[in-house]
Amino acid sequence: MAKNKNYLDYNLESIISDKYLDKKEKNINKIYDKKLAYNFVNNYFIPQPKTTLYNPSLSGRPINWGAQSRYSGENAFVQPTSEEIERVLQALHMVQRLPEDQQRQLTEATREIRYFVDGQIRAEFGATNHFNAIRCLNNPELTQIANLVQVPRSQLAGEEFFALNRFMPNFPDIADIQWWSVYKDGSWGLDTWNPEGEHLDTGVNGWGELVGSVMKLNGKVLNPREMIELYRTMKLRNERGFMNERAFENLQTLMKALDGQGSLPRIYEEQLETAHDLGLVDVNGKALTYQGKSMITRVTARQRKQRQLSETDENVRRIIVPTIFN
Repeated sequence: MAKNKNYLDYNLESIISDKYLDKKEKNINKIYDKKLAYNFVNNYFIPQPKTTLYNPSLSGRPINWGAQSRYSGENAFVQPTSEEIERVLQALHMVQRLPEDQQRQLTEATREIRYFVDGQIRAEFGATNHFNAIRCLNNPELTQIANLVQVPRSQLAGEEFFALNRFMPNFPDIADIQWWSVYKDGSWGLDTWNPEGEHLDTGVNGWGELVGSVMKLNGKVLNPREMIELYRTMKLRNERGFMNERAFENLQTLMKALDGQGSLPRIYEEQLETAHDLGLVDVNGKALTYQGKSMITRVTARQRKQRQLSETDENVRRIIVPTIFN
């Protein structure tokens, strides 16, 4: 599929799937049909203008996206129970328990992934419309964990970035990222001014010192090495490009057609194989996976909450419920 010897730099490696890592020199042919006209690019990797991840050190102060107001009780998150909080804490990768070289890398990955995804969402929807892809997972001010982790002045902060592959061309294989962190001496809280969904606010003291963190990617719990790899992969894709807008939109069109028809003619076989390599369709190429559905489904923070509360499919629950770690 790729003509670049550094192909692995662009992929999620073992995080998503190993199936398409060795499919080199694979072209994506043009698709044409009387009903549907998809012009896939001849090479999956199209150079884009070089951009960089947002550097928080340039801002000089913590981010506060909105004015504070009294908590209204109308929220888009489900405050975890004490048992669920314990599960989150048990899943955390504690910084001090890691090899010294990984401590700095995990701290950086935890911070930069949130900054980057948050920035991409706000660039797409606007600062006041974060609820289209961001959801808080708890209220850090109400979640008491200092005694449980034996770290004074520590807070648990959880945030979810959902259905990202609706609008991020370089990440068609990333639907959801659920992000949990414990910080010491920070001032994490909620911005509650937006009735469609809250946003985490780092307050006057900022983030604080990272004690531990864990992420779920499309429902898969990442170990520290995978979290660091995810950050590296996202950074490389953002800088060098993975898919241009036209190819991305055509891939979405293919997903919509498959979702509506249940199957497509054999002339789409190679394109469906590519979609399968990205985890968007099942092995038969006839049904959308969770990631494929996310790519074409509008959802908001409130709707995400309702699905978390009502979903009965255990396979889907493992993906969308942020406190399931097995």
